[in-house]
Amino acid sequence: MNEVVDEAADEISLLDLLLVVADNLKLLILGPLLIGVLALGGAYLLPQKYTSQAILALPTPTPTPTPTPTPTPTQTPTPQQAAALLVSPLVLDPVIASLQLTEGESLQVARLRVAGQIKAAVGKDNLLRLDVTAPTSQNAQALANAVIDTWLKSTVPGEKYRADLEKRLSYANASLEAVTRLITTRLDVGGGSYPSQSQTRGDAGTTLVALGELQARYLNEVLSIPRELEGLSRDVVKQPPTLPTEPASNKKALIAILAALAGGFVLLLWAFMRNAWRNAAQDPVLAEKQQRLAAAFGWRK
Repeated sequence: MNEVVDEAADEISLLDLLLVVADNLKLLILGPLLIGVLALGGAYLLPQKYTSQAILALPTPTPTPTPTPTPTPTQTPTPQQAAALLVSPLVLDPVIASLQLTEGESLQVARLRVAGQIKAAVGKDNLLRLDVTAPTSQNAQALANAVIDTWLKSTVPGEKYRADLEKRLSYANASLEAVTRLITTRLDVGGGSYPSQSQTRGDAGTTLVALGELQARYLNEVLSIPRELEGLSRDVVKQPPTLPTEPASNKKALIAILAALAGGFVLLLWAFMRNAWRNAAQDPVLAEKQQRLAAAFGWRK
């Protein structure tokens, strides 16, 4: 018997909900439509933004022909590190100062605002894609170029690291010359032919094969260290920042749809609350509470 009563109560509750929807059908249909239209009109009033795009390809570290006993430090950043540096204070602060982007704000506030205009991401192809947004196409391109140029300057070694690199380069040059002379001497003694690895095993603890590997290693350092001293060049920019001709889409249709859905949900909730308030007035206990609420908030019945 109780189950029948519960089922009847559920049916009545469902019918009540349907009745509320039916009583407010025009409001629940026209209201969201009006809200969506207003949101769409507001989306057209939003300021337009232009996005300049650039693509960077960072050089991969050149592997040494033979493992070195002590690894040598390097400042060549990975694409992921470069993407993080592009939106870091190391790059943003000089850009803000050079382009005068503070606009009366503090440096920290300006930094957050400019960082929001920059998006740097690394794709599966290991290319770094830079998107910079600004109110005008010229500003977007200028900001993108300033960010790239400032980041490239940051790859130039500092004084301490530069001194270490110069010492390494001097040592590599001297070692390369010494190894080359030693190889030449051994080849002259051996009749000018380069013996096989099996023929040179145990030759006073050093073989011509090992000397050749050392020569290749020092030659690699002699070639790579000068490039590291100069830092990365503009050659890493495979696609310079573009000059956009059309504003970036601000997804006007999506804004209108979301506004209509949100408005419809709020109106539906309001309809249910109004119906519950009316029904509560029929209960003496709840009616007394309603009167107290109305008196507290100054509502009129």
